[in-house]
Amino acid sequence: MCDLFALSAATNYSAPKSLPVFAVRAGRNMDGWGIGFFRKNRACVEKSAARAYHEGRYHDSFQRLARVVSSKFIIAHVRLRTSGPIDECHAHPFCLRFMGHDWIFAHNGKAPAIESYRSKTVRVSEAVSDSARTFEFLLDGISERLESASGTRHLFAAIADTSRQLVSKYPGHYNYLLTNGQVLFAFSNHRQLMLLKGSNNLERGLLLTTVERGLSPESWERLARKKESAGLLMAIVGSDILMQADV
Repeated sequence: MCDLFALSAATNYSAPKSLPVFAVRAGRNMDGWGIGFFRKNRACVEKSAARAYHEGRYHDSFQRLARVVSSKFIIAHVRLRTSGPIDECHAHPFCLRFMGHDWIFAHNGKAPAIESYRSKTVRVSEAVSDSARTFEFLLDGISERLESASGTRHLFAAIADTSRQLVSKYPGHYNYLLTNGQVLFAFSNHRQLMLLKGSNNLERGLLLTTVERGLSPESWERLARKKESAGLLMAIVGSDILMQADV
């Protein structure tokens, strides 16, 4: 199954240590990779249908981005296809302009029920997959509940309610990372999220991944939803978890 990575920091940061480790430990995912970040408040996404790491070698572009990306939020994804073809368009992250911000989204899981969803307001036109439809569903839900995307507390409530509706209406496995460049939202309703702050071996921002046991021999915190909830949702800014709730 696909794997996710995020770095959140108070100032612009690179991930020359953690991203290569992520590529190695998530190396069973062979169907593409992508890295999303922000430059001057605009989203930048670079991705490929090739393997991020194979037979002892990193993909050239993946290795370059790990060194040169500088952003408060970095999202990476390595893909194991469950829907959609194997090509660059279906690699994550996806990006959409919405409510005055660029939004970056990456998904891990399997939710075939949502492939039938059709948004009237936003469209990831290049991709036909459960992940693309999930992204659209979330943005539609925010739009229905808020007049603007400002205010973390209101935004968190809108995303929590939308995520609850997502799991109820379209049952499936959803882990996702969603950011507008100001706050990072992380949701999990299967497997786990592994979290580490202030690593001594990797970057010292907040690190988040779905890779089992984390990315270094340190005390990673294992985060998982309560069984009776639709999932665990967090709002992260810098190295701080501003809000966390089972929804």
